[in-house]
Amino acid sequence: MARSLSKIRSRALHSQGGRCFYCSVLMWSDDCAAFARRHGLTPRIARWLQCTAEHLQARQEGGRDSIKNIAAVCRVCNHRRHAQRKIALTPEEYRALVRKRVSRKAWHPPQVFERGLIGSG
Repeated sequence: MARSLSKIRSRALHSQGGRCFYCSVLMWSDDCAAFARRHGLTPRIARWLQCTAEHLQARQEGGRDSIKNIAAVCRVCNHRRHAQRKIALTPEEYRALVRKRVSRKAWHPPQVFERGLIGSG
């Protein structure tokens, strides 16, 4: 990841209170093992809660690496947004879909919900 994109991702993570733009899960950016220990998660589950940079408007559609176009999202949300559909939902549509599934506790593994890592978003 380019240095400037990394800085933008870090700013987005901070401005979002450390939570995913889509699902409101608590994320980590520097130390997976420490995050896993602190929250009683396996390293495998913790890896999916890593903070990634999401272009709200895709680069191929003219989206830029700017603070207005980058959201901090967990690896689960980033992966699923781009893996599930031929045509990606808009960020607002995807966020609504994710939050609906989160409300049914059907988005992350049970341990994530049991340990209170999902915010009220």
